[in-house]
Amino acid sequence: MLIRLIVFFIFTSQYIFAKDLVFAEDSEWEVVSKGHRFAEGMDWDAEGHFYFTDVPKNQLFKVDKNTGEKTLINGATGRANGIMFGPDGRLYGCSSGDNSINAWDPTDWKKLAVNSGTLSNDIAILDDGTLFYTDPHSKSVWRLAAKTFERNLAATLPWKPNGIALSHDQKTLLVAEFDSDTIHGFPIGENSRLISTSFHAYKLGMPSDKLGRLDGMEVLADGRLLSGTALGIQIVPPVHAGSGSQPLIIIPSPEGRPRCNYVRISPDNTWLYAAYAKDILRRKLKQRFGQS
Repeated sequence: MLIRLIVFFIFTSQYIFAKDLVFAEDSEWEVVSKGHRFAEGMDWDAEGHFYFTDVPKNQLFKVDKNTGEKTLINGATGRANGIMFGPDGRLYGCSSGDNSINAWDPTDWKKLAVNSGTLSNDIAILDDGTLFYTDPHSKSVWRLAAKTFERNLAATLPWKPNGIALSHDQKTLLVAEFDSDTIHGFPIGENSRLISTSFHAYKLGMPSDKLGRLDGMEVLADGRLLSGTALGIQIVPPVHAGSGSQPLIIIPSPEGRPRCNYVRISPDNTWLYAAYAKDILRRKLKQRFGQS
């Protein structure tokens, strides 16, 4: 049965049931991988193969784009969570079990710590190789310099950060305030450093307990944000878009699954991938979904 979408109009606090605004007609959820303790961070390599982690199992998987075959490529990740390929072709991950940011070389998948000394959760990498990551334990965002991986404190926060992403022009770092409804934006200067105080970039829906659980996210080409949350997957326009913008869309977790903890769009803009702790699902999108 197709999951219907709940569409919230932000400025009226009312909602209606609406036709499917996201998924292709007659599409259904498909299981990419199951049987996990906590499936998390996602990314794709240049050839279109899919990667994800199982945090407590210390596992890193590759899923072949053609066959769907899943391969365990590392079984000692240091509890790797968020992952992302860098411009050098290596896969970087937030390995709190190692107190490190680790990198894996696809030629042999050997793990190398590029910087150690902090906990970490999720990761974003600029085209020049500068790396930012969140540390919920210390309520911090850290920056690793391109090539040298020298670490400096990018932001100290009064709230617990979680998911992290970049605007398409790479001029704004987006950081999710986990137990809230707010995604904060931090301007990035020409030297790839945060240059001023943050602003409220996106506002999402929250459950009655006010714990939004804002997690893995990305920005769509049309400027809207796609985020895993306590209510499921949310798609929301930026705060500055005003009252004439598109409404906030909430896609409830299918078949009684828990909150969505990570969500991504495939590089060919064909599939939405979502992690629900024990499994990862995908579903085919409407043509040109999220495009400008």
